[in-house]
Amino acid sequence: MKTNISIMVAGLFSVMLLTTACKKNAPDQWLQDNITVIGKVPVVASFTIQPPATANVTSGTPVPLDLRYWSDDPIDKINLRATVGTGGQQLVSTTAYQKAYSSISRTDSLILSYPVPSGLATGTAIVLEVEVVNKNTLSKKGSLITLKVK
Repeated sequence: MKTNISIMVAGLFSVMLLTTACKKNAPDQWLQDNITVIGKVPVVASFTIQPPATANVTSGTPVPLDLRYWSDDPIDKINLRATVGTGGQQLVSTTAYQKAYSSISRTDSLILSYPVPSGLATGTAIVLEVEVVNKNTLSKKGSLITLKVK
């Protein structure tokens, strides 16, 4: 009988010890101990071709692009990248942030111009991507726009 009570007390003590140990090493505590918050990521609300322009473009002409974005943290710059045909992605332009709040969309707005390279063959695809970069170095890439040379 004494042996059974000793085993029960030892078992109860072990369960209490394990429960306490689990609380100390909870996943949330590990995250709090091992991460540093540097800020928030910007938001790209929309990235579209500005009407009346369309996705079918003529070689050598500019295409107006409408970017709507916002961030809780200060924004540093906006990068526009293009992939022409089967080539690699290239940086087309970097635009410094300028405040342009639109009360209609509740975002900052920016009209970018993409100069379609001249001499491209008919049917060549051009994929455009925009990236908003905060001063805290966090960034967000926008949706892709695909243009076709006519």
